[in-house]
Amino acid sequence: MRRLTVALIVLMLAFSVVGCGGGGDDPAAAPTDGAPATDPGAVEGSTEASEQVDPSDPAPAVTFEPFPEQVELPATLAEDLKSRQPTLLLFVDGSQKVTNEVRAAVDKAMAANRGLVNLYVYDIGKYTTVDAKGTAVVDEARLGKDKEGRIAVNLARDLAVKTTPYIIMTDDQGFIVFRHSGPTDAAFLKMHMERLTE
Repeated sequence: MRRLTVALIVLMLAFSVVGCGGGGDDPAAAPTDGAPATDPGAVEGSTEASEQVDPSDPAPAVTFEPFPEQVELPATLAEDLKSRQPTLLLFVDGSQKVTNEVRAAVDKAMAANRGLVNLYVYDIGKYTTVDAKGTAVVDEARLGKDKEGRIAVNLARDLAVKTTPYIIMTDDQGFIVFRHSGPTDAAFLKMHMERLTE
């Protein structure tokens, strides 16, 4: 009986060692091809957690998305898109604390790419309110007859921006190649800005 008990204990230990495995010989899981680097559309609701990209990831996938055709664009942005000038569009709500942090990161990244990428900042927060779902909704009373504000709000709507801060980058072919919502840092932005003219 004692030998049987010892044999069972040894057998259980052997299974537990095999169960722990080392995994050293197993191949690493391949990354999913075609997965977008960032949320391809806006996140529903500014209070919900958005998927954040790991800034240390050296080569997240890049998606190429045509810039939507607009009836009316800010004049200088329209010129840049027509001439295929790389751009960075930043949509913010000036009343949010995170706005200053993201703007500082954008400015630092821009300093390293001055002359290569043009920056456009749109404060759409002064024209929007947040509904019960946390989604930004245009407040027509606040917007009034502000033509520039209406152009910015329509641009945000056409680009599926539903939460702020939100960053979009276009490359030297006029394609949207980067989207990001929420906080970010300068190193992460610089990495993506360097790809805009490759």
